[in-house]
Amino acid sequence: MKKYIMIACLVLLTGCQTQVVIDWVDFLQFNGEHYNGSTLEIADPELIGEKVGEIKHTLENNVKNPNYKSKDGDAAFLTKGTALYEVKNESNLLAVRDKYSINGYKIYSKENNTANTSYLNKDEVTKVQIFDEVSYNQFILRKSISDKKDISQLIDILQSGKPDSTVAFDYSSPNMSSFVILVYTSAPIAEKIPLFFDGKQYFWYNDDSEVLPKEIEHILSANDK
Repeated sequence: MKKYIMIACLVLLTGCQTQVVIDWVDFLQFNGEHYNGSTLEIADPELIGEKVGEIKHTLENNVKNPNYKSKDGDAAFLTKGTALYEVKNESNLLAVRDKYSINGYKIYSKENNTANTSYLNKDEVTKVQIFDEVSYNQFILRKSISDKKDISQLIDILQSGKPDSTVAFDYSSPNMSSFVILVYTSAPIAEKIPLFFDGKQYFWYNDDSEVLPKEIEHILSANDK
């Protein structure tokens, strides 16, 4: 069984003891399946279905054995008793209540679940929301976009980014601003796209960090239609 841990070993100078530090990856196990934490958002809380289970064992700080094999009810970080909910019409996803998620639930995706590939398909996108990240994981809605022309323009801008490995987001810099773009399709989940501004240029992370054209400012500031 695949173990969802990365292991770092530190040999102490006294007694030649080995201390094992386990760096857990965010996951849970349910009904014999592994689910990984994702950046997806539930498109509508009404799409959260019935409670299907709960977490029985938190692994972080409780499991020291690097050979431990996860069991149903285990989670790397979720606390014991955390309720697991189904996502309606989506058997590959589970949801847990999360105050830091924009729409109230963190989504876990079944291992090897095919990623949503339509979120930047102009014909598939039904709505876009743009949020200011006013502090870490704290968001305020800036605007909603439902006009097809504006959605198309935003997607064109995102797809025209120029790779630039020198740009990176730094929370400690007073010049930095961050945003989140939520892209909605007919799917029960919305894709979350982080967007950043370093005081001079806007950029996002695709396969690499990409600098976006200045036209993104119009999308961020223009009035809804």
